[in-house]
Amino acid sequence: MKKTAITVTLILAFLFSALTGTQFIDLGNANPYMYHEYVSAPLGSKPLVISLFSPLNNSIYKVNEVTLAFNISTQFTSLNYLLGAYYEADWMPDNVTVYKQNTRSPEFPTDWTYTRTFNHLPDGDYSIVITAWGGGFYARGLTAYNFDMTTISVVNFTIDSEIPKISVLSPESKTYNSSAIQLNYTISEKASVIKYSLDAQDNLTLYENTNLTGLPNGMHNLTIYAWDLTGNLGSSETTYFNVQLPEPEPEPFLVVPIAAASAAVAVAAGAGFFVYFKKRKRQS
Repeated sequence: MKKTAITVTLILAFLFSALTGTQFIDLGNANPYMYHEYVSAPLGSKPLVISLFSPLNNSIYKVNEVTLAFNISTQFTSLNYLLGAYYEADWMPDNVTVYKQNTRSPEFPTDWTYTRTFNHLPDGDYSIVITAWGGGFYARGLTAYNFDMTTISVVNFTIDSEIPKISVLSPESKTYNSSAIQLNYTISEKASVIKYSLDAQDNLTLYENTNLTGLPNGMHNLTIYAWDLTGNLGSSETTYFNVQLPEPEPEPFLVVPIAAASAAVAVAAGAGFFVYFKKRKRQS
């Protein structure tokens, strides 16, 4: 008789709820006598929130160690509790479950925090996909409508711990007979800045292979530096080379044989005497 009275009271309470409209209820206080139906999430429902603390999306790390840290929350959402969560790391063969609701447990968490550190990751590009889903429901009359929603969050990051490797192809360790020498080099990865120092002078920015000009005679040295996209600094081995320009040839000058010069003077003198004699003859 007592059980019947409680049942009638609950029915009347939910009939009143039905007359006043839709009522969202808490799973812990749900009426065991209600009929449960699974439906799609109502239009405008807000899913779980995944807050990713580490790694940062599209970030580059200089070390081979990365910590995965995130939180899953139902706060400010349309869901009442967390049902499950896992992540997929593209360097791992299987998914990793971080939470799964135990149907025998009366506890229904509203948030969950997970942390794990990965060591010895080789240099490269990586991706982690986090998937979480939670449940919610609302009541109309004596029917509880249950629904769940899934949230997916993706994070991409790069590990670049190695310094750039630079090889100087030219100049070589030898003697050049020119004051202009090609500067050619190769680098093992993309660089944000490349510079070179000639004879321990201030660094000059390099944009591509270039020419070293105006080199004086003597020994010279060259070192190239490069910063990769992470900021790792690499340098080439210092190249030592020599410039030895050939001695300039003397300028040519005109040499006139003595006999020829004497003959020329005699001819000129004779011509002058003939002109003078002719003038004197006319005057007389």
